[in-house]
Amino acid sequence: MDYLVQFQINVFAIMILIVLYVIIKMKSKVKSFSKKILKVLMVASAFAIIVEPLTWIFDGMQFVGAYFLEYATNFMLFMIGPVIGGIILSYVDYHLYKEPGRLYKRRFYQDLSVLTFIVLLINLFYPVYFYISPDENSFHSGDLKWVHYLILASLYVYMFVFVIINQKRTQKYVMNIFLVFFMLPIIGMIIQLFDSKLYFSWTSIVLGILVAYIFLETNSTEEDYLTKLYNRQSYEIYLQHLVEAGKPFGVLLMDLNDFKEINDHFGHDKGDQVLVSFAEVLKKVFHTNALVSRLGGDEFIVVLEAHDRDIKKCMKEIDHLLAKNPDRFIQNLRYSYGYQKFSTQMTVDELYTLVDEKMYQDKKTAKSV
Repeated sequence: MDYLVQFQINVFAIMILIVLYVIIKMKSKVKSFSKKILKVLMVASAFAIIVEPLTWIFDGMQFVGAYFLEYATNFMLFMIGPVIGGIILSYVDYHLYKEPGRLYKRRFYQDLSVLTFIVLLINLFYPVYFYISPDENSFHSGDLKWVHYLILASLYVYMFVFVIINQKRTQKYVMNIFLVFFMLPIIGMIIQLFDSKLYFSWTSIVLGILVAYIFLETNSTEEDYLTKLYNRQSYEIYLQHLVEAGKPFGVLLMDLNDFKEINDHFGHDKGDQVLVSFAEVLKKVFHTNALVSRLGGDEFIVVLEAHDRDIKKCMKEIDHLLAKNPDRFIQNLRYSYGYQKFSTQMTVDELYTLVDEKMYQDKKTAKSV
């Protein structure tokens, strides 16, 4: 219980990360490369927040293996600093450039992590950063511990300069969020330097993650206000994620036939009811491995992650559910569709053009019957 009181801020920080991770994992199908990086950052931060109290708990303890645990936890705590810094910089880099390949080439900015690991290996034989007294099993700072803080400081200074240089690539409010993202960990480290028992060094990163998620990864306009399907922006983000990840997928574009007549003769309220009902049908048919979006008006688009879906069978399911609806407007509702698998030889725009042409061809065929 004493440890829970002493490290209560760490406990709260872990709880925030767990809740946030579950929200990101379950709330939205709109996956993105930036969310992947943010989840990695959350795991790394949780690791640091857990390891930090362990370095204090094992310090001075005398039992078999206590020395190893004290040394290992301090080793990992020194190691995680530049790792987290590199992940934060990778997150910012992606938001500015939108190029995953760029991050792979830069090894996700983990060069200083490799340097730190080498120094820590040297530390096993010569106390560069720290040493553990075998008799007392207590932590002592090494003569060059300041070098570690200098490495961390240089990483965050580089981040600051990087954002300033690339500020024209993004909006001003996004740049300000990035600066907050950097400053919170720095402020936490400075506070903890003055009092080592104020555990703000790693827990402050959680605030940065929270700020980034709220203002950069969530969007009140992620869903279509009427149908509660995903909207065009969500569709484009998800499509970009699938292309970047190299996953196979296809796109199904759908348009309601003679929808304008419903609005003109029976009013927009009735038209809205038809759109909502059709959206509900789409959600039931494409409830797995798919993202259903409303592009606007009476136009809907479904991104299917796998090629093994029988599109004609899906259309029959849609027709069946429409026929079961008690509303005669829904029962008699007709639509046109086009489907196209994505190929690495085409661009996203070309994909949409092809599927759009197929949909209008289907509409022409329906009118001629």
